[in-house]
Amino acid sequence: RLQKLCEWEMGAAVAQALTLQCPNHEDLDRRPAAFQTLYTAGHRVELAATRLGPGLPGFQAYHTSVAVDDVEYAFSGEGITSGPGLISHRHLPDAPPTVTYMGLTSLSGDELLKNLGQLFKKGTYDLLRKNCNSFSDCALFFLLDSRLDPNLRCLEQLGHMTDKRAGIIQKITGGDYRPNKHADGFTVDDSIKYINKIKSSSKFGFK
Repeated sequence: RLQKLCEWEMGAAVAQALTLQCPNHEDLDRRPAAFQTLYTAGHRVELAATRLGPGLPGFQAYHTSVAVDDVEYAFSGEGITSGPGLISHRHLPDAPPTVTYMGLTSLSGDELLKNLGQLFKKGTYDLLRKNCNSFSDCALFFLLDSRLDPNLRCLEQLGHMTDKRAGIIQKITGGDYRPNKHADGFTVDDSIKYINKIKSSSKFGFK
């Protein structure tokens, strides 16, 4: 009971801090999902991050996923997968991941799957342009109106490099990277705008 009380208080504090953490938060015309935990029981949200490879000077790639009430949600070629524990990290050489408590939300993992499933379909994964970090960024915004630390999104930064940096990209990916045409047109920024729009609808009750 004491633990739940502490988590509730931490969730309230995180919700208050989100007004500073979320870019363009002043543009929201609704209450953030985290604030709803002041009135209803909240779902615990955690971020898991594991390093990928040795990294380069000024560059370190990561695999990330989001957990809601100890159920992991991750994005891969299979689309959004979910399950107990942090299964998507277990096969990585640098596992176990670093797990960070992000806050409490009134939105459930099922709602996350339902609303982000159309954005992150099976077969649309692209290592550089639409990857696990793209999903984690959108998931955090959906659940908490927060964003993924840019330092964890180096792979996406590679996706914006010019052709003269192609050698670096091939070195990081072991020469196996091939653009996925099914990821064409995807951007995290557009996805964030879409998520904000659906969360501003009456069914979410955040007005």
